[in-house]
Amino acid sequence: MTLFFELPDWAADLVADRYGNEKMIYAVPWDLGENDEFTDGYFVVTDRFFLFLNDGDVKREIIKDEYSDYKVTVMSGAGILEAKRGDCGEDVKLARFSMEHIARYATIAQKTNLARQGRNTDIREEPDKKCLKCGRPLVQGSSVCAYCAKKSAVLTRILGIAVKYVPYLAAAVAMMLAMSGINILMPYIYSRLVNDVYVRPAEERGNMHDFMMLFAFIILAYFTCRAMLALVSIFRSRLMARLSSNMMHDLRVMVFRHINSMSVSFTNDRKVGDLMSRVLNDTNRIKNFIQSDATECMNQLLTLIAIGTYLFFINWKMAFIVIIPAPLIVLIMRAFRRKTNKMYRRLWRLSGKCNSVLQDILNGIRVVKTFGTEKNETQRYRFVCKSYKDLSVSNEVFWNTVQPLIQILTQLSHLALMLTGGIYILRADMDAGTLVQFTTYASMIYGPINYMISLPRSIADAVAAAARVFDILDSEPDIKDSELAVTPEIKGEVEYRDVFFGYKSYQAVLENINFKVKSGEMVGLVGHSGSGKSTVINLLLRFYDPDSGKILIDGTDMRNISQECVRSQIGVVLQETFLFSGSIYENIIYSKPDATFEEVIRACKMANAHDFIMRFPDGYDTRIGQNGQTLSGGEKQRIAIARAIIHDPRILILDEATASLDTESEKLVQEALRRLVKNRTTFAIAHRLSTLKFADRLIVLDHGKIAESGTHDELLKAKGIYYGLVIAQLNMTRLVGQEEISEEYYLQGR
Repeated sequence: MTLFFELPDWAADLVADRYGNEKMIYAVPWDLGENDEFTDGYFVVTDRFFLFLNDGDVKREIIKDEYSDYKVTVMSGAGILEAKRGDCGEDVKLARFSMEHIARYATIAQKTNLARQGRNTDIREEPDKKCLKCGRPLVQGSSVCAYCAKKSAVLTRILGIAVKYVPYLAAAVAMMLAMSGINILMPYIYSRLVNDVYVRPAEERGNMHDFMMLFAFIILAYFTCRAMLALVSIFRSRLMARLSSNMMHDLRVMVFRHINSMSVSFTNDRKVGDLMSRVLNDTNRIKNFIQSDATECMNQLLTLIAIGTYLFFINWKMAFIVIIPAPLIVLIMRAFRRKTNKMYRRLWRLSGKCNSVLQDILNGIRVVKTFGTEKNETQRYRFVCKSYKDLSVSNEVFWNTVQPLIQILTQLSHLALMLTGGIYILRADMDAGTLVQFTTYASMIYGPINYMISLPRSIADAVAAAARVFDILDSEPDIKDSELAVTPEIKGEVEYRDVFFGYKSYQAVLENINFKVKSGEMVGLVGHSGSGKSTVINLLLRFYDPDSGKILIDGTDMRNISQECVRSQIGVVLQETFLFSGSIYENIIYSKPDATFEEVIRACKMANAHDFIMRFPDGYDTRIGQNGQTLSGGEKQRIAIARAIIHDPRILILDEATASLDTESEKLVQEALRRLVKNRTTFAIAHRLSTLKFADRLIVLDHGKIAESGTHDELLKAKGIYYGLVIAQLNMTRLVGQEEISEEYYLQGR
C-alpha cells in the first residue's frame, strides 16, 4: 500500500518552509472537506503533527500527542478519522475522506497508535486497488494493470518459457525453413516448365528424346519437391505435437504449483473459476503462441525477406508494386492496436467470470435442487454467457471486417502487377515463364503479409493470457518461512502474546490476545458468532500471521518454525468435514500416506468408524463420491477423526466437531474425541456443553478480546458472558421440546 505520495511543489514547499525540522512520515491524498465537498488536498504526518493541506495553505494542524486512540470509522460512502482528546477523553472527528483512501488512513491510525505505545509499527498493509501509474482500478484478485503492462516485456517472458524447449523449437524452425526453401524453389521449376516445355516453339525443341527427357526431369523435380514438402510437414507436425503436449503439461504444473504454494488469503481473494481459467485456458493460449505463432512468425519473416530480395533481383520496378501495400497495412494495424487489446482484455475477464459462475452453481447444485431454482441458475449462467457471446461476436465482426478490407490492398497490388507484367510481355521485355514465376512469388509474399495482418490479434491474445498467468507467478505468499526456520518436534505448549490481527489490516478482529496453554491441556474457545474463535485457530495453523504480537510454540516464535513442520504436527476436525472423491481407505491415509492397513484399522476403531465401514460391501475400498456424499454427517465426521488419529498430531483443533450431528451420532463422535484428545494439546471450539465439559479451561472471546477465562464451574459462578451463553442454549433446548431439562441439571454439563 502506498502511504507516501509524491507531494506537488506547493505542498512540498509549504511543509519545508513551516516544518523544516520535522520528518515527513506519511503523505496521502485528502479528498473530502468538512461539508463533504471534493477537494484536492493532502494529509501529511510528521514526527509531531497531523497536517491537512489544501488551497496552498495548512487548513488544520493537530499535535499528535494531544490525542490518543486514533481510529477510522466507516460511514456511507466516506470514512472519518477520529481520536480521543487527551484532556477529557472525548471522541473528536479529525477529517473525512473517500472510501478510496480508507485503508490508508486506517493503517496510518494503527501505526500511530503502535508508535505511541512504543511497539513495532511494521505491520501488514493492504495492497493498492488502483494502478498508481494510470489510476484505473485493478481487476479483483489481480495486482497487474492490464493497460500499463508492457507488451514487449510480456512477450520476452513468454519466449523465456520456451528456453527449455529450444532444441525442439530449433528443429521445428529448421523444418519450417526447409519447407520455405522448397516452396521458393517450386515456382522456379514451374517457370522452367513453362519456358522450356509448354511455350517453347517446335523448331527449337531439337531432338525429341532429349526434349521428353527434359520434360520428365522437370516433372520429376516438381514431384520430388511436393513429396519432400509432405514428408517434412509430417515430421514437423509430429515434433510439434510432442512439444505442445510437454509444454502444456509443464506450464500447467508450474502455475498450479505456485498457486499451491500461496497463502490461504490468495485463494480467498480470488474466485476459484477464475484460477481454473488461468491454469487451463490461459496456459493453453501461451502454449499455442509458442508452438505456432512464435515459430511461424520467424518462418514468415524469413520468407518475406528472401522472396522480396529475389523479386528485386528479377525486376525491381515490379517488386515495388508488390511491397507498396505493406507500409499502409502496418499503419492501419497500429491504428487498431488499442481497440484490439481492449477487446481481448474484456473477453478474457468475461471468460473467467463464466467459469466462476459455472463453478459456483455446480458446487451448490444440492442447494439449487433443494429450492428448485434450476431455471433461475440457468438464466444467471445464460446472462453471463450472453455477455461473453456478444463480445465474441463483436470481436469476430471487427476482425472479419478489417481483414478483408486490408486484403483488398494486396489484391489491388496483384492486379497492378498483372497489368504491368502483361505490358512487359507485349513489349517482349519479359517472357511468359518469368511472369509466371514472378506472380507466383508475389502470391507467396502476400501470404506473409496477410499473416502479419493477423499477427497483432494473436499477440494480443497471448499477451493478455500471459499477463494473467504471470500475475499468479509473480505473486508472493503472505506467509513465508524465515531463512533460519527450524523443524523441531513439537511438544504442544502454545502461547499467544499481545496478538493483534485483522483480515483487513485496518479492521481488527483480535485485539491484545494473551493466554498460555500447557502441553496436553484442553482449552475451549467460547463466544458469540464473529467473536474471533476461528481466527484464533487460523493463526495457530499459520494461515495468517499476526499483525503484531507473537504466537509461541514450545517457546519458539511460529514465524521461526517451518510451516510444513507446524502443520504436519497439528490435527484438525472441522464441523464441515471435507472428504476427497475416492475410497474410504484413501481418505483416511491422506494425512499419512505410508500408514499400514493395521494402523488404519486401529485408528478407525478408536474413531468408532470400523463397524459402519465394514457394513459396506466393499469395506474400506468403498467409493464415497465427491465430498463423501454417500455418507451421513456422523459417518463423515468419524472418518475425519480417524484421519486425525492416524496423523498422530501433538496439537489438536476441534472446530464445532459435533455441531451438526444427531444425538446418537454425537455420542459416538464424543467417545472418539475423548480418545483422540488424550495427551494432546487441544483447542476446542463449540457451543454445546457436551463438547466443552471435558476442557481444562475455557476462554471466552467477545468482539475480538478475551472477556473471561476459567473452568466451566468458575465461569458459571461468575455469571458473565459464558453464563449467558449457557442459559441461552438451555432456553433453545427447551424451545425444541425438551422442557423437562432443569437448569441445575443442564448447568452441570448434561
